[in-house]
Amino acid sequence: AAVQCTVPYTNTTTDNNATMTSVNDPLLGAEDSPETPLLAGANHEQKATNDQDDHAPSEEATATSAPSLSRSDRNQFWRLILSPLTDDTGSGWGVVVGLVTLTVLGTSLGLLLPQNQALPTPWYRAVSSAIGYTYFTCWSISFYPQVLSNYTRKSTQGLSADFCGLNVIGFACYSVYNLTFFCSKSVQEMYKERHDGSEITVQSNDVAFAVHAFVLSTVTLFQIAYYNNGGSVRAVLPSRVIGVVMMGILATVVSYTAMVGFLHKSTWLDFLYLLSYMKIFVSLIKYIPQVILNIRRKSTEGWSIWNILLDFSGGLLSVLQLVFDCADMGDWSGITGNLAKFGLGFVSIVFDLLFMLQH
Repeated sequence: AAVQCTVPYTNTTTDNNATMTSVNDPLLGAEDSPETPLLAGANHEQKATNDQDDHAPSEEATATSAPSLSRSDRNQFWRLILSPLTDDTGSGWGVVVGLVTLTVLGTSLGLLLPQNQALPTPWYRAVSSAIGYTYFTCWSISFYPQVLSNYTRKSTQGLSADFCGLNVIGFACYSVYNLTFFCSKSVQEMYKERHDGSEITVQSNDVAFAVHAFVLSTVTLFQIAYYNNGGSVRAVLPSRVIGVVMMGILATVVSYTAMVGFLHKSTWLDFLYLLSYMKIFVSLIKYIPQVILNIRRKSTEGWSIWNILLDFSGGLLSVLQLVFDCADMGDWSGITGNLAKFGLGFVSIVFDLLFMLQH
């Protein structure tokens, strides 16, 4: 009788980089065979899981990508909000968002801080205060873009030393003018006697702006001396013409102070009016050196565009507040009695339009 012998054989298959060796042996039961439906189902599930893992992003990648996008959005948001301080080009969206932000800030200050009780209409007191502190915000922040630009560039190239020197003298006069009118009861009484009982239109935001502007103008002047425009000693000194003008202003103020304090030939009210006239005169001439410098260089680089935009906004709102206050009180002597504020705002508007054209 023939003997039939069954020889086991080995079948090796490779799936997903894992080698499986199966032995077909008639002595093995079906439940031990690697080809059973249970094992086949398990292999199928493993393969599907591996395929899914290959196409799914890793947890590390997901955790890294989400915060980076959110951080980018936050950075863009704050760049727009702080555009008056960070945007040297004056881009369209930056200008819109920056001015809206300053308007909201100024209005909030005007509603929270003390209001002018001399205004007869109660609801208009809040409006006047909002306008006043918005112009105060615009005018005050207008000094920072130039200071930050000088610091970032480590240079004051493009900025006129004559302009900065006149600015310091002008705001020194304006600070004394506003502080005295706002704080001195005797000067307020003199004003009422001379103007038939009318109230002075100087408000707290006028005082805050004047003092703040004097401090920042002084810082800018010191920057010119510190950075020295690349080592040029001549660049930090005023020109001969402007130097003579500065000396003339200082001599006039000192001599008039002596006339009032010692000779009693005039009153302190007249002295304050002299300071206001000095401020208007300085404002009339201080921009001229910067205009000439821009023409010579054929560029406004180094002269911050936000300085111009905020100065224009502040000047416009300042004039509007003064006109509206006089209209509410029914007394237009507030303009003639506060020529410094009206003239300062009007001059700023005219020259800022010229600077915008140059830019």
